[in-house]
Amino acid sequence: MNSLMKTNQKWFLWVVGSIGLSISFIFSIWYFQEAIIASPLSSLTTFNFISELVSSNDKIVYGFMPYWNINKVEIQPELTHLAYFGLTIGADGSIITRQDGGLEPGYKNLQEDQFLSLSQQVANRGHSVDITLSQFESDTIVSLLTNEKSIQNLLTSLDSILLAYPINGINLDIEYAGKITDPLREKMTNLVVAINQHLDQKYEHIQFSIDMYASAASTNNIWDVAAIEPHVDYIVVMAYDFHQRSSPQAGPVAPLFGGKEYWDSDINQHLVDFIKIVPKEKILLGVPFYGYEWQTTSRDSQAHTFPKTGSTASYKRVKEILAKSEELQVEESWNEQALSPYLSYVEDGEIFVVYYENSRSLSYKLDYVNQLDLGGISIWALGYEDNSRELWDTINRKL
Repeated sequence: MNSLMKTNQKWFLWVVGSIGLSISFIFSIWYFQEAIIASPLSSLTTFNFISELVSSNDKIVYGFMPYWNINKVEIQPELTHLAYFGLTIGADGSIITRQDGGLEPGYKNLQEDQFLSLSQQVANRGHSVDITLSQFESDTIVSLLTNEKSIQNLLTSLDSILLAYPINGINLDIEYAGKITDPLREKMTNLVVAINQHLDQKYEHIQFSIDMYASAASTNNIWDVAAIEPHVDYIVVMAYDFHQRSSPQAGPVAPLFGGKEYWDSDINQHLVDFIKIVPKEKILLGVPFYGYEWQTTSRDSQAHTFPKTGSTASYKRVKEILAKSEELQVEESWNEQALSPYLSYVEDGEIFVVYYENSRSLSYKLDYVNQLDLGGISIWALGYEDNSRELWDTINRKL
């Protein structure tokens, strides 16, 4: 009897132990999956595990080429998609070709030999050339979205573009800063659906992508992300401009972390919401090839800025400052919360702070893309890196 009781007791303990191990294993899977989503870079100072990451697909490197940088751009071998920025959509759905008595700059530069030369280089490598159609004025956007004839005019404009240029993709960049209403969100979705259906019916192999703020999946914007996602090939998440020229304090342009404690938000905070709605292979994480500089009250990482002193700091600009390091009393620093470099300098007795991207900060963003296994990256903007290969070499190593 005692022997049987001991046997049963051992059996009971074995069953309980097995169940406990199973529960622990399931919990561990859940915990680490949640941890990866919440914070893929599990340590802000140790990245030894990163070298073991293997992405499941080839990553897209989507580069925006603004017309004002067209003469500064060199096509790099890592680039898979060149997006010309861009053409402006009018309230009636037509492409704006005239401005201030002359040709509209985006339209004018599209006709130039430089665009044809650069696009041909991309095509010769078997890669994609896209054109961005944009509009940022709120009243114009409302007029466009609420008029069916304007939508039809836009589809006709698309036909003209696709017939005139060797284009592989259309990128839509409509950024609305007015009052958000459900009917307007629905109209925006209807526009996306109309463009997608038009492209599918009339053309083969024309990809369609849309640009959205990093906060689009987290806050109430003009984009209904869940409704739009099925009708586009890619969503470009513009994960930059967290601090801008007009910011009252200096800060990182594209902070990976630190948002809830140090600034309004960060990339990780918003991507957590995006990947709940959008298939990861459709997400292109926007990374900046630029920064901002401000005149400030001190050298502090979040120093107060003087109004109207903010300006874009290209990579070339940063190199120029570093080249005069002794003369300008340059101090190079690293923001561990944002995983971003910054520097301060003194000129004519005034203090300036510059936040920018370098190979280290970009590397961490690419590690993030790999760990979440996103579709790739988009770059704003080509030409800001000057003739340096530093950022491109990082892309080459990581993607």
